[in-house]
Amino acid sequence: MDQSGNRTSPCGDTSPAASRPGTDAQERLQLALDAGAIIGTWVWDIALDRVTADERFASAFGLCAQRCMAGIAIEEAFESIHPDDREQVALQIRSAMSRGGAYRCEYRVRQGEDEYRWIEANGRAELDEHGQPVRFPGVLLDIESRRAAEAERDRMSVLLRTFTSAVPGVVYAKDLQGRMLVANHGTTELIGKPPSFYLGKTDLDFLEDKQQALQIMQTDQRIMRAGKAEQIEEQVDMPDGSAATWLSVKAPLRNDEGEIIGLIGSSMDVTARKNAEAALQELNRSLESRVSQAVAEREAAQAALRQAQKMEAVGQLTGGIAHDFNNLLAGITGSLDLIKLRLSQGRQADVERYVGVAQGAAQRAAALTHRLLAFSRRQTLQPVHTDINGLILDLEELIRRTVGPSITVKVELSPSTDTCLVDPAQVENALINLCINARDALLGGGCMTISTTSQWLEHGPDLDPELAPGRYLSICVADDGIGMSPEVLAKAFEPFFTTKEVGAGTGLGLSMIYGFAKQSGGQVRIESHPGQGTRVSLQLPSHAVSVALDERSEVSVPSPVAHAGETVLVVDDEPSVRLFVTELLSSQGYLVLEAADGQAGLQLLQSDMRIDLLVTDIGLPGTLDGRQMADAGRQLRPALPVLYMTGFAEPHVLHDCPQDQGSAVLIKPFALERLVASVSQLLGKSAGEQQDSA
Repeated sequence: MDQSGNRTSPCGDTSPAASRPGTDAQERLQLALDAGAIIGTWVWDIALDRVTADERFASAFGLCAQRCMAGIAIEEAFESIHPDDREQVALQIRSAMSRGGAYRCEYRVRQGEDEYRWIEANGRAELDEHGQPVRFPGVLLDIESRRAAEAERDRMSVLLRTFTSAVPGVVYAKDLQGRMLVANHGTTELIGKPPSFYLGKTDLDFLEDKQQALQIMQTDQRIMRAGKAEQIEEQVDMPDGSAATWLSVKAPLRNDEGEIIGLIGSSMDVTARKNAEAALQELNRSLESRVSQAVAEREAAQAALRQAQKMEAVGQLTGGIAHDFNNLLAGITGSLDLIKLRLSQGRQADVERYVGVAQGAAQRAAALTHRLLAFSRRQTLQPVHTDINGLILDLEELIRRTVGPSITVKVELSPSTDTCLVDPAQVENALINLCINARDALLGGGCMTISTTSQWLEHGPDLDPELAPGRYLSICVADDGIGMSPEVLAKAFEPFFTTKEVGAGTGLGLSMIYGFAKQSGGQVRIESHPGQGTRVSLQLPSHAVSVALDERSEVSVPSPVAHAGETVLVVDDEPSVRLFVTELLSSQGYLVLEAADGQAGLQLLQSDMRIDLLVTDIGLPGTLDGRQMADAGRQLRPALPVLYMTGFAEPHVLHDCPQDQGSAVLIKPFALERLVASVSQLLGKSAGEQQDSA
């Protein structure tokens, strides 16, 4: 019969032909049946074309047991074989019948309607004295689980080959005897031969350097015996004859039960790295002769970066300084224009007040210019007796603008009148740097405190051994930000050390402050803990020397006289600008309303008061700038003309303010004539539009 290949047990036929096997064979067959390995037996009488089989055979082929025991034709048994396997089964049966003797074949038989399972058929074709086949007994074996395991093995083998071929370098696996089982393309390149040359062989078989091969195999055996992975360096001869150093990681290969069945390894060519290390060692041996040059280059780099750090501070302060400076210039030029106007009218009563306003604004502008120049140039220390409290008060507004509105700045100054013999520009630079660091540590919001205290320091943990005991004035900048870890704190004063991202800082800020403090006879102390904020104290020797402060004349400003006519709302946070704009417009017959910020201006715009024109600065403090306030006001007053004033002349600022028929922009400082002309033009167009609509 063309058997379906399932394992069979000895035939259960009791005919004389079935009794031919010897007693020993019958005993072995019975043992196999008892063990459950055989799932059916058959005997095929070839002359009669009658296959007699037991119940298990019938079950395996999905046939009627009674008919199988009575005998069926071979073609009926073939119907249960998978269509793709029938030709193979028939070929194997014909081969066994032609020569006589053993027969073995694996194939699938139907189980149910659409299911098949794998079986193995084992039998023997018996020939008569003329060489003609007369009888064909056999048994069926169930190999479904074995075939499934083989399929999984084949799948894993394909997956392993795919994986190893994709992994760079050299990846391989060996059995317990060191024979190569699988390897990737990198292995082929290393050996210089195709896989067929080395698979199934040991290193001793395929490596030309036998001493090298023995050493590799000894290492592999040691790792498999120890059962632990190792990382080693191995010297390997490349196919071109050159010597190379390979860094290998080798580990025992275990089966599911944890038994060691071989070795798996990966190797990477580190020849270039080893050569680089050797070259570096050679370079290090020659560095002593170049130390002086390196030190000089480093000092030059530090000097350049110190200047760059100053310029970085200038860049961060540019916006606030430009805004303040243009506001002050607007106050100066406006006051001067008013003086000129009053003199031409023969009215000299207000001239002195305008002169006082212009002088105050000019002095503040000079102070801003001084700070800007101090930050932007490299200069040696020029120590003078400096009132630290006064210096901090002068810088307070600049610091608030620098750190931004989201950070609360508190200033707590000691009542001491002592001074410090220091370079005030460098103190300003140090204070600004500390405030910028505190701002960055607050991650967008929080509280910063600037305080001064006077204290007597003795030798001990609070005073540097190089300093003399005495009275020191401490400038402390504290924040409640992210803080620093002990590792970061230990490196805080190191030059070039920074925790900021690339381009966000030079890493010289604290080191420059440290150097300035030491040069001035003082010290710097830092207290910080992760999540609890940071306190940086700049402690400088103090002296009981009083410093005469500049007396600034206060100018009394009388209440402006209201005039009949259109009403103009003036919004600006700079009092001097509001003063001269209000005075000028009032003198032109306008009724003028004032507001110091966007919120106050919006409240007036939302009221029932008559407002014919809005004159506003763009850069207002608080939550509403000039643009936002004007947009919100125009929702209630759609035809309201707006005259914007700004100290910024960048194109994007002008672009953000649409200069339509109801809007115009003046860049500070500006002449009074331009202000009057712009107001007249805007109110004239507005009045014209109202007349047209009427």
